[in-house]
Amino acid sequence: MSFSTGQVVVHPHHGPAKVKKVFSRTIRGERRKYLRLDVPDAELAVAVPVDAAEEIGVRPVIDLADAREILDVLVAEGEVPDKVWSRRIKANGERLRSGDIRTIAGLIRDLTRQNEEKRLAFGEMKLLRDATGPFVAELAIVLSMDADDVAEMIDSAILTRTLPEIPQLQLAAAS
Repeated sequence: MSFSTGQVVVHPHHGPAKVKKVFSRTIRGERRKYLRLDVPDAELAVAVPVDAAEEIGVRPVIDLADAREILDVLVAEGEVPDKVWSRRIKANGERLRSGDIRTIAGLIRDLTRQNEEKRLAFGEMKLLRDATGPFVAELAIVLSMDADDVAEMIDSAILTRTLPEIPQLQLAAAS
């Protein structure tokens, strides 16, 4: 993947970020190119080595077709949660760390439905918050919507198991 100043990419832990600049840095005698990513929601700047960006999980923002697939994941049947909390939290943590947006959509779906049935434990609630923030921010960019509206739409889709109507997605599906 090539990077350019002003490009919006997704960092696996911080969500959407803008490439502020590409610069070189010498560490232990080795010169490497880095990306400076500015994460607007967190007022955070992250330096990522260009040659390790893909390995770290930096990726382009999804497109409208991917957004439709993700909404399909949100309304689909969920996984049956493990009864043992320690195994469940470990598995869900791995799902979050995967960085895969479809896997994270499934995690958000499952935790939101579990929370609706029975209040989540603190650790699981933290996982849900950590997964939801970057996920909502990316969908808000793709759908050109306000993040609060996207968060409401996601919750509604998960809990009612009904795909939301979004004009851009219907146009993309028709073409």
